[in-house]
Amino acid sequence: MNWPIKKENSNREDSHALALAEMIIQNSPSILFRRLAADDPKQRKMVYVSPNISRFGYRAEDFLNDTIMFRDIVYQGDKEKILQEIKDFVAKERENYTQVYRIVTNDGELRWVEDQTSIYVDPESDIRYHQGIVTDIHERMIAEEKLRKEQEKVQKACRIVSKYVPPQIAETISHGPIDLVWKHHRKKLTLFFSDIKNFTKITDSLEPEDMGNLLNEYLSEMIIIINRYGGTLAQLIGDGLYVIFGAPNKTEDKDHAVRCLHMAIDMQLKMEVLNQKWFDSGIDENLKIRCGINTGMATVGGYGSSERKEYTAMGMQVNLAARLESACKPGRILISHTTWALAREEFPCTPLGKIEVKGYHRPISVYELDPFHVQFKNHDSGESVG
Repeated sequence: MNWPIKKENSNREDSHALALAEMIIQNSPSILFRRLAADDPKQRKMVYVSPNISRFGYRAEDFLNDTIMFRDIVYQGDKEKILQEIKDFVAKERENYTQVYRIVTNDGELRWVEDQTSIYVDPESDIRYHQGIVTDIHERMIAEEKLRKEQEKVQKACRIVSKYVPPQIAETISHGPIDLVWKHHRKKLTLFFSDIKNFTKITDSLEPEDMGNLLNEYLSEMIIIINRYGGTLAQLIGDGLYVIFGAPNKTEDKDHAVRCLHMAIDMQLKMEVLNQKWFDSGIDENLKIRCGINTGMATVGGYGSSERKEYTAMGMQVNLAARLESACKPGRILISHTTWALAREEFPCTPLGKIEVKGYHRPISVYELDPFHVQFKNHDSGESVG
């Protein structure tokens, strides 16, 4: 007849388990609760609150005897929002929902909590309850807010940097592999130079403010076009532009040449639009740009000092592109044989024979593209344009 002993042992084990559960709850950051699921917030009486509500300076019994309701400790600035959320959840018959808001402790401190609520229906009484846990997540929210602010600082710095370096360089730097930018690499690139013919002489007749506004508008429109075709602006000197295709982002040699020529054509067409706009505003000067393009091997990377570097490409092929720009007729695009070989299927060009180029021991074959009469396959859609 050992039954009484077994029963006594069972009671002792139950008591021990209950004490252990109470200890766990008391030391938990999560507060257990159950309240009536009434439509009227004022009728949502608490039927259970775990004693560790004391971590916020309140007593569980005060919630149970209606001395205070949980909604009373919700921060005033969050109250309307969470009450509306609960109303929406109930209307959608959501069985489970999570809310994040702030509460006011008994000492007046604001603390972030996460409220995970579910609906429970007592099978015997058929009474509906809202029950769940409220967890103190204040430290996590503070850490996330600090991280968000740091990310905003980084994003702001990247936006500032992108105003002074090409977008591709800014993006590469922001992702970390800085060596890919500043180390020197030998690459096959398509190289582009442009300037406005006799810009200084023409603009001498303009007021400094008009000249500055004109130049800023011109450069802004040209840089938009450069970015549209994925070119990297290597240098900007006065009205002169030096753009490279193939670094730091690389696709294929033909793609680099084709995108560069599309860019040059768009620049020439945009120049006509700008000239008309400037003429209508009272500037009686017809500005024309010259474009020189060459494809070849160059050394690309960061050049300068430890304090300041510039991402650019150097070499004989770069010099050739610059010479082609100087030899180009205003309003035209002059390209080398290597660029023509890559893009001839897209852009029918006029061969101009060979020209002498300073620094080269032999004449160079060149081809001219008239941007206002060219017919080509649209690079983006494949449609015929012209």
